[in-house]
Amino acid sequence: AVGISIVASMLSSLSYLSEPGEVWKSGVTHVAGKLVGIPFEMVVVWGFCIPFMMRFRYTSAYEYLGDRFGVATRRLGVLLFLCMVVLWMGFVVLASAKAVHAVTGIPVPLFIIVLGTVATIYTMLGGLRAVVWTDVVQVALLTGGGLATIAFVAWQTGTWIPDWLATASDYVSSQQNMTKIPWFSWDPTLRATVVTVAVNMFVWHLCMHTSNQITVQRYFSTDSPRSARRGFLASSVIHVGIDLLLVTVGLAVLYYYVGQGIEIDGGLSPETDRDLIFPVFAMQRLPVGCGGAILAALLAAAMSTIDSGVNSIATVITVELHEGENQQAKQPVNHVGIAMVVTLMAGAFITIAAFGISFLPARWGIVGAIPRTFNLVTGPLGGLFLIGIFMAPIGQRAAIVATICGLVTSVV
Repeated sequence: AVGISIVASMLSSLSYLSEPGEVWKSGVTHVAGKLVGIPFEMVVVWGFCIPFMMRFRYTSAYEYLGDRFGVATRRLGVLLFLCMVVLWMGFVVLASAKAVHAVTGIPVPLFIIVLGTVATIYTMLGGLRAVVWTDVVQVALLTGGGLATIAFVAWQTGTWIPDWLATASDYVSSQQNMTKIPWFSWDPTLRATVVTVAVNMFVWHLCMHTSNQITVQRYFSTDSPRSARRGFLASSVIHVGIDLLLVTVGLAVLYYYVGQGIEIDGGLSPETDRDLIFPVFAMQRLPVGCGGAILAALLAAAMSTIDSGVNSIATVITVELHEGENQQAKQPVNHVGIAMVVTLMAGAFITIAAFGISFLPARWGIVGAIPRTFNLVTGPLGGLFLIGIFMAPIGQRAAIVATICGLVTSVV
């Protein structure tokens, strides 16, 4: 359950929309890079990061920064984490709202409020247990929706994955003036190569499994390092499977339109609306009921990430608020009441953030917007933990200065 929950939190509706949409932009380059990077990431996270963090069994990952450096570094880590999660969850809500608006006509502002409210309330009532087990159900919905799409296109067109790959390769080559999958290039203007995606995913996973409370608190919820490692291995295997599933969905949808010479429904453009093509296809082309099921899967993917973000914010803030109280009392304090209030506040901030980032240019797409929003913070935050783990002589002042420099570089 923990492994599945990690997958659900990391994938979200952003992956459910962007992976099929990215096929229209770069073919299978993106997923190929992920598959190259995952083995290296698995070795480092499984062999080092999880055993290291499980030595401490903190409630909040940022307690480590306080013990390693001092209170100021701990506060900096918490601040970076809160910025990252609020932007991340806001992005998830906004992307989901746009997708639902495209297929149902429900106004984006109304849907933002509804989705943020529902996910926040059940997280407040159920805590981490509710988050983990609803994530399990939500991954089942997400997988079923993808399989239904693949089966439908195969049945309707009488074709299969090799045909879809050939059509996608020809289409991307004609759009990007490429003749093959770009494995590596020194050209900094080239959007993505297999190597750059692999390096990016390796660093991202290293940061996420070391410094991100959303992931780390799931490991802390297990009963031993062995159980945490088992959850990580399960999440890695499932993650690969779902990535391949969603890319296959993208190939199938691209073939359905391009391979058969059919105009894309809703007048969507692969250049600016590629992330919406899959949900619109589901509602317009799949048998009655299937489109609704896929829309439910999209919302499930969104909520699985939002509930994780809201719960982790509540955990971190509650631990920070009660740090002094616990030290004075010399015994654990019941935090649940305050955590529920913080959960409500976190949900409100995420909903506001969704409105705030709605100005992003459509041409970026989800894959292009992610590093320009919440992943601006992921690298500097992960770097702060890596300084603590690998650079024993480094003290608090140097760590803070380095992290701020990293953040400035990331923004620039």
